[in-house]
Formats: sequence, structure tokens, C-alpha cells
Amino acid sequence: MKKIPITLIFVLICSAFIMSCEYASDVVRPGEPGTDPVDPPEMKDPSEKEGMLKGSPVVINELMADNDNIAMDPQGDNDDWVELYNRTDSPIDLTGMYLSDKVDNPTKWQFPDGTEIAANGYLIVWCDEDHDNEDATEGLHSNFKLSKSGETVLLVGPDANDNMVLDSVVFGEQETDVAYGRIPNGTGDFQIVAATPSAENTVN
Repeated sequence: MKKIPITLIFVLICSAFIMSCEYASDVVRPGEPGTDPVDPPEMKDPSEKEGMLKGSPVVINELMADNDNIAMDPQGDNDDWVELYNRTDSPIDLTGMYLSDKVDNPTKWQFPDGTEIAANGYLIVWCDEDHDNEDATEGLHSNFKLSKSGETVLLVGPDANDNMVLDSVVFGEQETDVAYGRIPNGTGDFQIVAATPSAENTVN
């Protein structure tokens, strides 16, 4: 029986040791070339809420573009209306802000000085073109009406803030006495809702 040289035995032992080290390296360091990388779990910001609007503390919350029997303005007229909602716990002064139905004229109607919306409160703007009517001193009356066939409504910041669009809604053809509002109230997407001027939106 031939004796195996000690040198050959040493080489074989060293080779086996090196191969075992490389295998262990692949196990403890996944993702190296030639291996399948393991993706980390997706992390989400816990402050993000589904459907939540980011940005403006005051939003366009509900509107009616063909009001026949739902709500009357202080003068007793059934006019179009837009409802704003303050999503904060503090009152907000709307002085210098604008409401418009024209993208190319975002400063069409300006809120009167001192107009305030209460904390977590609602504010109705009657879209009836009665802004210059001497008999319409009570309530807010814009210089435009809403189109039943559909259009855009913009809430725009003051001149000092470069008239940034704070919120907007584009709506299509509307039915008589049918409201269009956010669900969930103040945060969600617009859809057909039960008419609730100056109150929380609910599903129709």
C-alpha cells in the first residue's frame, strides 16, 4: 500500500477549509453577486392617512351647482353654494384670500376683510352674483355662479403668498338639489353626498 504524501494531505485539508469559509460568507452576507437579494420590508410614514389632503388647513368641502329646494341664503333665495371647512383646531382669518371658478382668473372674488372660519367649522359662500347687491348685506355672496354643466372651483391664497391655489375641485354635470362633497368629511375624494350645508358630510 502506497503512502500518501504529507504535503498532499495538507493541501486537501486547506482546500476544504477555504471552501467552507466561502460558504459561510455567502450565508451571513446575502445579496452579494450570485445570490438572491432580500428586500427590506416597506416602511410607511405613520402620519400618512389614506385619502388625507396635505397642505391647506381650509378646504373646499361641499358644493351645490343647482339648488332649487335644499338651502336658502339669508335673503330667502335658493342659490348655488360652496362650503369651506376648517380642518384645524384654531379659527382662520380668510382676509385676502380668493374664491374663483376660472383657472385663468384665480382672484375673481375676494373674501371681505375680517372673514373668519371657526375652528373645525364651516363657511358657506353663496354663488349668486349678489356681491354688489345692497340688499344682500348678510352672508357671503360671490361674483359668480356655479355651472350645472360642470366647471372648476378654486380656493386661492392672498397676494402676499403669490396667489397659491390652496384647494380646488373639478366637477362634471350636476343634478338639481344634489350635493357634491368630500367623503370622509374634509379629507376624502369628492362624490355625491347628502346635502349638509354647514355640517359634516355624509353618504347620500
